Amino acid sequence: MTRLKLVVSVLALASPLAVAQAPGTVVSPLPEVDVKPVAGAKPLSVATIDALKGEGLFYFSGARMVQLRVSGAPQGERYPLAETTTDGAVGAFNANIDVAHFVRDGERRAIGQPNFAAAGSDGSVQLVYQSSSPLHLRVALKGYDVSGLPIRDFLRTPENYTKPEAARVGEAKFPAGSVAYLSTVRFQDDVLMLPRKESFTGAASTRQMVANFSRDNAYCLSYEDRNGARPYAMLFRDPNAMRGRVQLYAAKAGTMFCARASDDALAEGTWEETTVGGTKAVVLSFGANVDPLDTGVTDVEREAARIAFIEPRKGAPGVRPGKLYRAGARIADYQYRFNAAAAAAVRAALGMP
Repeated sequence: MTRLKLVVSVLALASPLAVAQAPGTVVSPLPEVDVKPVAGAKPLSVATIDALKGEGLFYFSGARMVQLRVSGAPQGERYPLAETTTDGAVGAFNANIDVAHFVRDGERRAIGQPNFAAAGSDGSVQLVYQSSSPLHLRVALKGYDVSGLPIRDFLRTPENYTKPEAARVGEAKFPAGSVAYLSTVRFQDDVLMLPRKESFTGAASTRQMVANFSRDNAYCLSYEDRNGARPYAMLFRDPNAMRGRVQLYAAKAGTMFCARASDDALAEGTWEETTVGGTKAVVLSFGANVDPLDTGVTDVEREAARIAFIEPRKGAPGVRPGKLYRAGARIADYQYRFNAAAAAAVRAALGMP
């Protein structure tokens, strides 16, 4: 979440708040339609598994590059994969959301690299991470012939803004045979995820988490620091139940610790203690009157993600804020991946070795 202003509670306290801004309008969910490519890109009929064969596909993030390709003969219906990257924190399909570990049976498991791909009848592939305790990701690619088009137009952020490095490529264009891909990603199963930089809530268990922030001490949700942001201070209600309400208040600006600006609730949501993949979590849900950007959920994941307070039982203890990604829900991404011809042109234009 590079664009989020993170405000988290630590030992029932919270970090300083950004100055509150005027309430913004609620952004509706991303429409369930195809993402429109850059003007001039010509659609191609390419199965996702075929895009991974040969030299595979390439992804760029600043000066970092990832290559993902089929690395050998199929083993039944599964193709072995090899992912090489100049930065271990960046993968071919996880750079649009802030995730580092999934939690299963109370244990953090690094996402790592995909081991296998299985082709689906709809042209998508299922990527299998951690083959001993697998995480399954469904990826669908749409290919476009971008030969002769300006490279800078295809250097996009996950939210479809121009990347800073696009200014460096000048008028360079893609050569003949260049293909760019847009992707749609969905988790196959409900999964709990922790971010790259974890925060501690001060609670040893989900029950303590709910109790700690149900009286005087509010919990300040993460939010995107933007025009129209509405920072929220949250209190749990019905702390002795397995599910209940949360109330959202305006967060007080200019204070050292999380506090409510007034006693008037601006909105409500619900919380539920649940178990996902053998791990306890408290999951939040909000109505359409609460902008996901003001709860810590980004635009690209707003259809799939819910804020979750996760209780790992192994490794670093204590309840940590993360997210529940719902099975089958779309995670959007406006970044392009490229075939070898297009990637070589991007590298040259960016001055990469």
